[in-house]
Amino acid sequence: MDTRTDAARADAVELLERTTHARAFGPGPLPPMALRRIVEAGRLAPSLYNTQPVRFVVVRDPAGYERLRAACNTSRDTFFKGRKFFALMNKRLANPAFVEGLERQSTGDVLPAGGAAIVTLQDDAFTESVEACACALMAMQLEATACGLASAFSSWTRGLSFQKDMVEFLRVPKGFKIFTSLVVGNPLTPLVAGRKARRSMDDAVTWI
Repeated sequence: MDTRTDAARADAVELLERTTHARAFGPGPLPPMALRRIVEAGRLAPSLYNTQPVRFVVVRDPAGYERLRAACNTSRDTFFKGRKFFALMNKRLANPAFVEGLERQSTGDVLPAGGAAIVTLQDDAFTESVEACACALMAMQLEATACGLASAFSSWTRGLSFQKDMVEFLRVPKGFKIFTSLVVGNPLTPLVAGRKARRSMDDAVTWI
């Protein structure tokens, strides 16, 4: 038995058990080099045929982060104004559980205050760019937990693609569009396993 593989597997599961969706961050500076380590995890995430159709923009300046927060609120408000129209194109908007989740985000700030954001960009020229971005997002969230940071991802940043000033601010390259963002910050309470219940193995998995 390869004990190194077993150890790596245990570490990954333990990180997943401690990773939760943060709705608020604590005060203070982030640990040195944490953002670099987190982005490095995203950069090293797998992609089909190693096409690497993902780029990252790190918004760490407090003023820039506040600008991003305000723009995400605008993105959310714009969506809710045209929600009935979007529902015609997206059947998920008729799913009660999905609608309930949306309603919880209908007011307040989309992104927590006092954090930093890693905006993930996808290259539309590659069919599998969505999957590559998802892999990068998960890798970064696990690394954020390993660094002792709270984290949350937000799809409201996709709406920034329609805000020309934000596209310019984020320096989105031609041919790329905003996929989603991971925001990180200091946790309000220690990151511990089992804080949020997950589905049981029997409920989540079918063995064939």
